[in-house]
Amino acid sequence: MVTRSVLATPAATSRKVVIAAALGRELQPLKRGRHRDLLLVETGEGRTNASREICRALDTQPRAVVGIGFAGALSSSLEIGDVIIATRIEGLGAFSEGLHTRVLSLGLERVYGGAVVTVDDVVCTAAEKHELSGRLIGNELGVVDMESSAVAVACLERGVQFVIARVVSDLFSEDLPVDFNRCRRADGRLSTLKVTARAIERPGSLRGLWELRRRTVHCAARLAEIVTGVAPLVV
Repeated sequence: MVTRSVLATPAATSRKVVIAAALGRELQPLKRGRHRDLLLVETGEGRTNASREICRALDTQPRAVVGIGFAGALSSSLEIGDVIIATRIEGLGAFSEGLHTRVLSLGLERVYGGAVVTVDDVVCTAAEKHELSGRLIGNELGVVDMESSAVAVACLERGVQFVIARVVSDLFSEDLPVDFNRCRRADGRLSTLKVTARAIERPGSLRGLWELRRRTVHCAARLAEIVTGVAPLVV
């Protein structure tokens, strides 16, 4: 079940775990399965969209929320497909205990605790990632995204247990193939038409876009693995 605006009644979904992601393709592997205990929510990109849709999802009184999605690496040691489980979200501080501790205790391959930095625009260049890496503490691993802090704030305000899992889809040292900020609609979501137009303007970006698409398939599968491992931990 996938929805952008959750209309189900609390009684119908009170025992579900909400899986929130900005993009449909981040949820794609989960859409193909039969997960009766999960409520998949596509929020749209950015904090405003994420906050609105996660608050609607919380009205269904879920058992927990798992925020998932792609992210840019803020640490040079992170590789494509590595997963960061947020032990700290910039601006909200560190989480000493919670669902994330149970997830990390599973010892899943290439899954690490670390920080998530949430920003308002797509981070398209290595230079921007290098600058944002200064927000990490010590040898902390970290990633950058556009929704996690909004998901965390909503859950904290409602007293709902949650965990944030972000998979690395672009490396610390690389630029994205196009400036995706120039491809966003007024509501903050990416426009496929605008991305196509940018690619036509810059034919050299086509290879990079194809590679990014290939990576996202792999990364979405990684996120599905994490969700499969997390759901049984929720009590």
